[in-house]
Amino acid sequence: MKPRTKQILNFVLIFGTFLIVLAIGISDNNLGDTIRALRTMNPGWVALCALAFVAFVLCDTLSIMYFLSRQGYRVPLRKVLFTSLAGQYYSNITPGASGGQPMQIYYLHKENVPTGVATSSIVMRFVCYQLMLSVIGTVLWIIYRPFVAQQTGNGQWILIVGYVYNLIMVTLVITLALWKNLVLRLADFGIRLARRWIRHPEETRERLHRQVESFHGSVMAYRDRPLDFLIQLLIGGLQLMCLMSIVYFIYRGMNLDEYGYWPVVTMSVMEYLAAAYTPLPGASGAQEGVFSMYFDRIFPNSMGFAALLLWRFFTYYISIMIGFVAVLVHGMRSGSSIRETMAIDPDQMKKDEESEVEAEEAGSD
Repeated sequence: MKPRTKQILNFVLIFGTFLIVLAIGISDNNLGDTIRALRTMNPGWVALCALAFVAFVLCDTLSIMYFLSRQGYRVPLRKVLFTSLAGQYYSNITPGASGGQPMQIYYLHKENVPTGVATSSIVMRFVCYQLMLSVIGTVLWIIYRPFVAQQTGNGQWILIVGYVYNLIMVTLVITLALWKNLVLRLADFGIRLARRWIRHPEETRERLHRQVESFHGSVMAYRDRPLDFLIQLLIGGLQLMCLMSIVYFIYRGMNLDEYGYWPVVTMSVMEYLAAAYTPLPGASGAQEGVFSMYFDRIFPNSMGFAALLLWRFFTYYISIMIGFVAVLVHGMRSGSSIRETMAIDPDQMKKDEESEVEAEEAGSD
């Protein structure tokens, strides 16, 4: 399938889901109440929502810049900021957020950062973010366990599935970091078992080995620099809390104050854990459904749908809009046409990056 066709289909899915959610929300709620809730939002709290999104992007930028600087690569702030925005854009329009990391590596490579180093910077940001999500999510769930049980109701099983999925991901990260050879042997065993269903088993095996080696090398880069790893964890935790705080700012912007900051943020983290693993662009549909379920008792009926629209805008749609503009402007400044810019294929970029990493490793040998 052509890259442009993929993007069109992804956009159709994203905005088709939005229209469905909008139609359901309007049918289940009084449209006048929703408009009234949006119009009476406190501007100060809305501004805080925007600032939280900006801080989220800046934390992502800072994480990448810090890693690169420690590796001896000085990339201008505006270049790394663009890389972050481009990553958010492609992550949000591709299934399972699969397009963001390859494109970030691609753009960093264009700034003369070796593909291996660029890959390590993106991998470490992802690892630290996932680790902090697990830690913060676990701590908040333990502290507010009765509150979480009350708010999730019959939907708590969705949270358990999401939590277990994230736990498996973190366990896999730790396993890759500590027992690389074990992972490689298990991967080889799995490929042998599924050989008849894999079109090119040897190529798949080599590609998987390269990815594991690259990931292991990224983590081991911090083995002798624990302070750097701690700083990355703190940045990842701050980035997560910026995103999770948006729903509380919306809550206060609607002049609601029954619940404090931490209970509301706890439910935001639980929602994130429950829905983020859905393999659709931006977890479309799942995010809205889980939000409606988990925040039903926090936002009054007349405000719930308005809160959902604002929350989804500041945590998802705004990054697509800003990222799209950033990618478009960058492409035009680079001399590419709009058609050429939009035709970039993250999947092809990923294959090219793997080839470049292999070439870099061969050159170093």
